[in-house]
Amino acid sequence: MTELLHFSRQLTAEAQAQASGVGAWDQHYEQLSNGRFEGLAEDLHLDFVQVFHERANQTVLQRGRGRPGAIAFALTETAAPGSWYCGHDLGGRQLSALPPRGEFELLAGAGMDLMAVCVDTEPLAKLATTLFGPDFELRMPAPAPVQHPGFDETAFTRLLGAALSLARDNLAQLEQPAARHMLSLSLADAVLQCMGSKAFEARLPASTAARRHIVAKAREYMQAHADEPISVPDLCAATGVSRRSLQYAFEDVLHLSPVTYLRVMRLNRVRCEMQACRGDTIGDIAARWGFWHLSRFAIDYARLFGELPSATRARWFAKS
Repeated sequence: MTELLHFSRQLTAEAQAQASGVGAWDQHYEQLSNGRFEGLAEDLHLDFVQVFHERANQTVLQRGRGRPGAIAFALTETAAPGSWYCGHDLGGRQLSALPPRGEFELLAGAGMDLMAVCVDTEPLAKLATTLFGPDFELRMPAPAPVQHPGFDETAFTRLLGAALSLARDNLAQLEQPAARHMLSLSLADAVLQCMGSKAFEARLPASTAARRHIVAKAREYMQAHADEPISVPDLCAATGVSRRSLQYAFEDVLHLSPVTYLRVMRLNRVRCEMQACRGDTIGDIAARWGFWHLSRFAIDYARLFGELPSATRARWFAKS
């Protein structure tokens, strides 16, 4: 097996395990909707290209940075309203971009299907020069949905799906350098088509940007003081807005109240730490994140994740 070829496919039971299923990305996932998590992550690396596919049955807030030195394009498909990418609403089938070193936030509604391709910029620029001439300048996209009149989304999805299907069913075929090289070039060319001269990024309305700014400041304060008592007045002071504005911003952006999101954030932290800090009791970990009423904590945990914290830990211990 060559180092230029790697494929993984995993069914996931945790939001953060889903995040880890996509290699070379620095990202963190938080489960926001209630119920047992069931996800799928497929990840293919070949030469200078990465293709991955994600799907989950719960609403997940994703944030982080993409693969270093690579341009990424993703096609998302949603069945219900409420999902967004970097503040832009996503509905139906939508193409979105992420530049090298770009930070992103994605609110992926339950059932969202995401297929993405990432291509390293240096070989992509070389290919573009070969195809379009030495004066061609590779334009870096913004982290936003991309509008592209005439773009064939079906063909794009079919190409990415075919690459993953080949890796899933006959990975040995891609061990042949010629086959791997031709597939890499086809995927890189698809990215150049996404960046065509007629493509443009969606603009974020000023009101949406303002609400996202309020939520971002509040979440930054929450994360910095997650192990301390935090009240709504604390959040109002940190963001410089009224209680009503804070409430409206959170409900519009995350579809949760500030207090509910704070609880969900802490529960996600507890779930991650329960796996990492196996020598600590569940009660100790919960207390570190501000849950002093353990029976209430267990109820809230079970409502969000579909199982008691003791069942989570028992399952993890059984796997190890």
